[in-house]
Amino acid sequence: MKLFPKLRRALRHPAIRWASLVLAFVVGILAAVIVASLTVDLGPRVHAIAEREASKRIERPLHIGRLGIHLLRGRVVVEDLLIDGVNAGDRPFFTAKRLSISLDWSAVMQRRPEFIVTSVEMTDWRMYVETFPDGRHNFPKLTPDRPRDPSAWTTTLQYVRAYRGEFAYSDH
Repeated sequence: MKLFPKLRRALRHPAIRWASLVLAFVVGILAAVIVASLTVDLGPRVHAIAEREASKRIERPLHIGRLGIHLLRGRVVVEDLLIDGVNAGDRPFFTAKRLSISLDWSAVMQRRPEFIVTSVEMTDWRMYVETFPDGRHNFPKLTPDRPRDPSAWTTTLQYVRAYRGEFAYSDH
């Protein structure tokens, strides 16, 4: 029983208290660095919504292998992206092993929202564009049929880096 009072007295020593505070601080910093450097998977629910909405928007099946967010840089990470061709069995219009998209969220909260894509980094990608004699092409639809209200919102892309990629164009 005499051990506990001696232990209590030793723990009250300033050097021990100081060392325990420093250790707690270092452990906290290490935990923050580990969490901030991870890419968090957004899960099957968000993944399915992203695929469905993007497919509706471009009127073409779009598939995503993995969808996540890199906490440290606030980047959305898309892996194994595939946009199908016009018809089933056609060569895919676009594939990319990895897309990393960085957004400036501060401009979204304005009265007239502006979506600023500060950077897009794309690796191991392929795009196949073809045109036909009757004027058809395989490019997905990127603009809506009906014009939108010009004051609703704008999108700005500041920087794109695409590497280890290939662009092919076939004019039939």
